[in-house]
This record gives sequence, C-alpha cells and structure tokens, in this order.
Amino acid sequence: MLKLIEKKQRGEELTAEEIDRLIADFTAGAVPDYQMAALLMAICFKGFSDEEIVSLTLALLESGDHWELPVKFHPVLDKHSTGGVGDKASLLMVPMLAAEGYKVPKMSGRGLAHTGGTIDKLESIPGFCAELSREDALRQLDDIGCVIMSQSEGLVPAEKKLYALRDVTVTVSQPELIISSILSKKLASGATHIIIDVKYGSGAFFASRVDAETFAERLIAISRSFEPEFAAVVTNMNQPLGSAVGNALEIAEVLRIVEERDVECEVSALCIALGGALLKLAGEVERAKQGEDILAQTLADGRAADKLRALVSAQGGDLDAFNREMNSIDMKTCKVAITAQSSGAIAGVNALAIGQFCHRQGAGRTRKGETINPWVGVMLHKKTGDAVASGDLLAEAYARLDCDESSVEEEVRSAYIIGEEATAPRLIDTIVNS
Repeated sequence: MLKLIEKKQRGEELTAEEIDRLIADFTAGAVPDYQMAALLMAICFKGFSDEEIVSLTLALLESGDHWELPVKFHPVLDKHSTGGVGDKASLLMVPMLAAEGYKVPKMSGRGLAHTGGTIDKLESIPGFCAELSREDALRQLDDIGCVIMSQSEGLVPAEKKLYALRDVTVTVSQPELIISSILSKKLASGATHIIIDVKYGSGAFFASRVDAETFAERLIAISRSFEPEFAAVVTNMNQPLGSAVGNALEIAEVLRIVEERDVECEVSALCIALGGALLKLAGEVERAKQGEDILAQTLADGRAADKLRALVSAQGGDLDAFNREMNSIDMKTCKVAITAQSSGAIAGVNALAIGQFCHRQGAGRTRKGETINPWVGVMLHKKTGDAVASGDLLAEAYARLDCDESSVEEEVRSAYIIGEEATAPRLIDTIVNS
C-alpha cells in the first residue's frame, strides 16, 4: 500500500492489477482508512487516467453483487446527480417515471460534504427503510415499478466504504473518483439507460459551466466502455434548487409539489427536462419534448403522487406520522426569520453558504456514521430575480435549539445578494448524449 501511495504521489499510473488488489484489500479491511485517505489525496493532486478510472470502476463493481434484471423490465431507467444544495429531484422523478410504467431501481447515497443525500432525506419519514435485500427490492420493482434504496452490504460494498471515507477527507470533489463512483453504482443496479445530472455553481462540486461540461463529456466517453447507455445534462446550481434545504424540509416540499400537482415549479421543471432526455435516450420517444409532456402529465393527473405514496408505504414509511412530526418542527428547532435590510431585487442566493450553514447545524456529517438532525434547514421565500422591499421575509432558518439566533440570522442573510435588478438564472444548459 505504501508503494502505491508513493507511486501515485509521483504521478505514475496504477495498473489494473494494482487497483484490483487495492480495492479487494480495502473491502476486506486489510487497508486502514488512513492509508486509503492518503491515496485519495494523492489522486486529488495527481489525477487518474481514463484507463485507471475504468479499472477502478470494474474493481468497485466486482467487490460485490450486481443485478441482472429480467428482460421484461426493459428499458430499466435510472438517474444520478453529482450533488447540489436542495437537490431533491430523485424524490420526484423516480415516481414520475414509474407512474408511466417504467421500472426505476434507484440506488442512492447519503449526504456528501455540504450537499444532502436522498437516503438521509427519506429516512426523516418515520419507519422508512432504505436497506433492502435483493429479493425485496426486485419484488417491489415488480409490484410498483420503483424503489429508492441505499447500497446493501453485498452491492458494490467497496464503493460504499470509499464513499463514506471521501465524505470526511475533503476528497468528494475529485472528478475521476466521482466518475468511478457513479458508474460502479449504476452498473450494479441493472439499469439499461441512465441520465446524469451534472451540476455546476456555488452549491455544486464544479465551479463553472465549462468544468461541468468537461466532466460530463469525459464521463460519457468513459461510459462507452460499458454496456448501459448514458447521457448527461448540465444544470445550474448557483442557488439552491427549490424552496427547501434540509432533509425533512425537502421531503415536505416534494409532498407539496405532488399534492398540489405543481408542474411549473423549479423542481418539477428540472425533473421533466431530465426525464424527457432519458426517454429519448431509451428510444421511447423521438424528441425530448415528447418525453417531457408525458412526464408532466403524470404529475398533473396525480399518478406521480400515488406512486410516491406507494413507494414510501412499500418501504415502511408513514407519511401521516411524518406530517405530524413536521407540524411540531418549531418545537424541534429554533426558527429564525431572516428579513431584507434594503430594497431591490435578489441578485443571487449563495447555495454553498446555505448548504454549509445546514451542514454546521447538523444536517450533514463531519465523521463517518455520525447521526444527523433531520429537522434543521432553511426555507427560502425569495430567490434570484425576485423583487424585495426592506423588511420583507427572505428566508426562515430552522436551527439547533441551542443556536445563537443573531448569528443564524447574520449567516443566512449573508447568502443573499440584493441589487437593483436581476433575472432568474437558466436551469438547464447542455445535454451530452452517449
């Protein structure tokens, strides 16, 4: 292991055999976390070649089981996001696709750094179980068409272990590690067509649109080494997605969207665009716009809401109990109103600042296995492009009960930029096809 660390520190390429042995030993516990952390840091500085990425992806995949789904399920659809603040798109897009009759086995992760994780969000619903056996997941997939689950111990266990270590060693944003992580999980889940939401901006791992497009193109190029078909969509994460940031708050926002059949909101717009591109990739429609219209209808007629409830119920979740818990959120947190100190228009809402605030309040982890607080977060009442007068409510922060309210108010207000005029940012930028 020391020789491998030194080799990568010199910028030399690791062989497929070395990577296979490394991942096998790490999975078995023969490589301690501190040595793997040293190698991860060396990779951050020296990078990985395309060949190393393919070798790492295969090694992660072969560390455990991978599913071969019945042909009757095809096309099997999936989506993945590189991570963003307030990104709850999977919670809405999965039931929308399943409502149209597609099979969607979604394997999701927990929060990484300042970005939230789909599993953490779902586990704020009392009783929800994300740990499913292969048999239970396939049965649910057959019965209702969709499942959102965490990585089981047998499904790419090396990736799960590496994922947790990256979260606490500031190596989350390394592009080559992200590609291997994404591809190994998607290959293991048995999907035939996958859309990747590559985010850029203050709340994402890629600072600029150019960085995100470069990453998307490289990911799609490397994905050609494998059988499933991939496409990528580059999206803007310079402000949080939607109105809610925080685990339970984001679940509540998605429930509102499906219950009100809100086709026009930002979260719905993103899911509809991603879904349209995915249906085109799968050959289900000739043009992405046709797919968008199909998925919008599942939301408008209530089928997506029914499918979301069925998914939560099938995995043990109690939405009535969740709603009761949300009704008492003011007793679980310190609620702080943040108001504007000047008039004008919102020129920006720094997604990174909001994400980091939520993380510090307990919405994310600083150590592996740490318990999170599902109730803390921020509700945004004003976003980029909105007019604002002095004294208007910008946001409400749900902080820890022992917080310093003045510090909370100052921290969240500092994420807002108020100018003379502004327009809402474009959400979808580039689509990169396989």
